[in-house]
Amino acid sequence: MNLLNCILTANDCYKTGKKITPKGVMVHSTGANNPTVKRYAQPLKTDGDYTALIRKLGTNSNGNSWNRSGLTVCVHAFIGKLADGTVGTVQTLPWNHRGWHCGDDGNNTHIGFEICEDGLTDATYFAKVYQEAVELCAYLCKEYGLTEKDIICHSEGYRKGIASNHGDVMHWFPKHGKSMDTFRAAVKELLNTISEKEPATP
Repeated sequence: MNLLNCILTANDCYKTGKKITPKGVMVHSTGANNPTVKRYAQPLKTDGDYTALIRKLGTNSNGNSWNRSGLTVCVHAFIGKLADGTVGTVQTLPWNHRGWHCGDDGNNTHIGFEICEDGLTDATYFAKVYQEAVELCAYLCKEYGLTEKDIICHSEGYRKGIASNHGDVMHWFPKHGKSMDTFRAAVKELLNTISEKEPATP
């Protein structure tokens, strides 16, 4: 996993300061043909690491990133292309901050992240963001004592009655032979691999 940090401190969600105890992870995708994380995540010019982050993320010259007030959405991270064309994860809220990502009670229990969509047909890009998402979920499961069973997508959240009526990510994953079941299986496999590599407790 290629993890960067760009907390959206100007977003109204961040300013609320509300915390949660994460009970699960919700996978979203952006619904727009723009695979670059810079569209959504930009540091403030007053941030001490502004120059370094801009170099890694690239500049959003449209001024429409999510690091501003007046928005009713905010997620914990974005996965997509960085300035050099590689795929990475950019954390945008503290993991235990209450996000505004699913429009319902899932905000009180789930960490939510967005995968930046492209035209949905690029198998190479999909494979990279899919793997990055698997690694992020494994990381979060280890961090909060979760398992792959605690991972859902937005559409599954809707069926559970804890999220608004969105179809992501099931409008995209099947185009590349994947589903949330294959995703959870990949996370489980990675968690098992991590556990096998960890030294035994003395």
